[in-house]
Amino acid sequence: MNPFVKKSANTLLVGVSEALRSLAGLLEIVAVQIDLKRTAAFELENRPDDIFVVTYPRSGTTLMQMMLYQLTTDGSMDFQHIGLVVPWYERRIMSDPKAAMAYFAAMPSPRVFKSHLSYPDTPKKRGKYIYVMRDGQDVLVSYYHFYCSHLSFRGTFEQFFADFMAGRVQYQSWFAHVRGWWLHGQDPDVLFLRYEEIIADLGSTIRKVADFCNLEIPADRLPIIQERCGFAFMKRHERQFDHTTGLALDRGYQLDAFIRKGKKGEGETLLTQAQKAAFESRVGQELAEIVGK
Repeated sequence: MNPFVKKSANTLLVGVSEALRSLAGLLEIVAVQIDLKRTAAFELENRPDDIFVVTYPRSGTTLMQMMLYQLTTDGSMDFQHIGLVVPWYERRIMSDPKAAMAYFAAMPSPRVFKSHLSYPDTPKKRGKYIYVMRDGQDVLVSYYHFYCSHLSFRGTFEQFFADFMAGRVQYQSWFAHVRGWWLHGQDPDVLFLRYEEIIADLGSTIRKVADFCNLEIPADRLPIIQERCGFAFMKRHERQFDHTTGLALDRGYQLDAFIRKGKKGEGETLLTQAQKAAFESRVGQELAEIVGK
């Protein structure tokens, strides 16, 4: 083949590939918006002791689910999956609103829900909201690995970086998500936590969360809760936390890849210097007040 023709064909294919990826990203965003409208229309029976654990994906959600489960129950590990005792609020509704209503109504109080909803999309009822923010570059890298292991993403990290920065991923812009909740971080019903501080002093966080939710911790329970919220314990029980466990064997997903490392500094592993600079510039523009504290 003529080198010029070959080069032109490759250029065309790259252009088509990028166009299709952009269209796929747009369709995903539209689908999410439709689902969010369904969620917003859902009438949740309100209980004043309801607790919502809210994060952007890959920001410590599972750890907080486990922490609240341990704080609000006897801590038994006999549940089949964490989503049965701390359900994913919007996903239950999106799957079957009528079934979700019955399931939520049957839950004992205090009910704890997991959510990735932005502040405007979260139901504003009486109750408590615990938001966890994680370093954005660490979220980016963890989310990339999650997309590869659980969502069949086959693109490059460079492609995922571009999608993440543009908000062409599930739950869209990390920057907007964090800022929306931070602006309400001083509200009496909102506890704004940072993932890095949680893992640095798990015991203090457990006590802070318990105080915020008006939950009493017997002295002999704190060491047990702290041990069960640790990375090693949760990794050993990963099948009870991975949201695709039930589909893994059928669909060929990787097992034991949901709880990866749980460490800070993952952003150093894949981002180039140019990507780090672009990310930090964006943080400086949109989240300077937050990261500066």
